[in-house]
Amino acid sequence: MYALYVHPSQLSTGVGRALIQHCMTRCRASGHTWLRLWVLEGNARARRFYERAGLTPDGAREPFEVDGVQVPEVRYSTRLA
Repeated sequence: MYALYVHPSQLSTGVGRALIQHCMTRCRASGHTWLRLWVLEGNARARRFYERAGLTPDGAREPFEVDGVQVPEVRYSTRLA
């Protein structure tokens, strides 16, 4: 999984939780043992969301550029087994 986005009108409705749980279930069923994704370092709301879903930052970081501006990303992961 790389990222998860929901329409702003759907924030705090449970749609994101349902999507991430469905993704985790499908990944487990497919035999994957890890789920990893990247999130913008400064996106506190998304980081809280992923942490509540059981993912944690694993120390990996990478630069990401948007319209010529560097916006660093951090990787989150969780073991699915």
